Amino acid sequence: MKKLLLLLAVLLLAALPALAEVEITLTAAPCRLDYDFTVPGQNFVYLTFKNNYQQGSMTLYSEDYHYAGSIDLVSSYKGGLTNVTLQNVHLQTIGKGRIELPADESYPIPTGNSDVRVQNLKLIETPEGFIYSFNAPGADFMLLDCHSRQEDFTLPVYPIDDEGNFMGKVTMPLTYARTQMTISVCNFKGHVKKDAICYKGYEAPAKPEIQPGRLSGLVVCIDPGHQEQTKFVSEPRGPGWTQKSSTTPGMALGTHTLRRESIVVLEIAMKLRDALMAEGATVVMTREIQDTFVSNIERADIAANAGAHILLRLHCDNSSQQNRTGINIYIPRDSEYAKAVADQPTYEHMGQLLLDQMKTAVGYDLIEHTGVVRANNNYIGSNWAQMPCFLIEMGFMSNKREDLLLAHPTYQQWLAEGMVNGIYDVAVFRGILQ
Repeated sequence: MKKLLLLLAVLLLAALPALAEVEITLTAAPCRLDYDFTVPGQNFVYLTFKNNYQQGSMTLYSEDYHYAGSIDLVSSYKGGLTNVTLQNVHLQTIGKGRIELPADESYPIPTGNSDVRVQNLKLIETPEGFIYSFNAPGADFMLLDCHSRQEDFTLPVYPIDDEGNFMGKVTMPLTYARTQMTISVCNFKGHVKKDAICYKGYEAPAKPEIQPGRLSGLVVCIDPGHQEQTKFVSEPRGPGWTQKSSTTPGMALGTHTLRRESIVVLEIAMKLRDALMAEGATVVMTREIQDTFVSNIERADIAANAGAHILLRLHCDNSSQQNRTGINIYIPRDSEYAKAVADQPTYEHMGQLLLDQMKTAVGYDLIEHTGVVRANNNYIGSNWAQMPCFLIEMGFMSNKREDLLLAHPTYQQWLAEGMVNGIYDVAVFRGILQ
């Protein structure tokens, strides 16, 4: 039986169409690599590069399927062979290339003593990367090895005075916000003298001015789910209910990016805020930073106190079945607040209006397989909502494709635009807007 199943599996794999090989044009210059290629039908691709001194990865977007750009290779001043691998967003290889990178003859190669003791290494996160400081008396230079999930490179750094104090800023452009970075101070042989970790910072975009538009007069509360740190708080599950539930520290984690759900939903929430305000809506946020704690009931209270017409609770999903994808919307079922908003069929219809617009925005077919609207009593913040409330699972971070897409600004913007259109449909349906 096992042999038969193995034979069937081999036959099925043999029957699958081979992935077309993409021709990648590479052009090299000192400390820089230019790429140019076309992937028909693919708006997103995943590109990785690697040589003896530097490596990195990035998700690229193209509206017309043609990709062209440059990669700065700040650590590759010695030149050498650089390999490029191209994958689709399922992380299946679709193309490879390699090129000899010329050495940068003008680069000041560090010389002198670096085999010294390193003390007092401190790292301060910034939205661009980090600020470093340490003391290494007697050193003419040190090597700073910078590593994250998305990139790895080494830079020579120099003392700022005669006492061996080092200080400076480093940019890590490929690293996602709130991603862990490991920074090692090394000697010229690459031996680690001191290391530490920090996280790349996140800075929320400035709040724009409200512009007149089709959503003028509408008040929307956006609730980015979770936060970087949580507390165990016991709360009543719904108004008038005796049952209580405790908050848990769990949240979705990107299978490939290793990003936390809390930062992904916050990024999308900010894009949604700006898109809503550009069309006239008044927006209130339950949180705008990672380093905070807001309980479920407090989130619902923020919406109520602001007089919100609609509450959107943004989340990302997780599943042990890594092939699961799609957008799902959850509405409250039995709380007295939910029943006062609408009967269940009407509530479900509003959720479907929102879901259909979101699916359309990201290119999903309007079928059950790509997500549904479900009513339940599982979510405290939804049960306590006194206005139409939709908990949106915007995709599965346990799925490699959706994990990569949910981290990309363009896909995040698509989700935001879909929610704006859905909110408009719901507001018109409820008679709030004409």
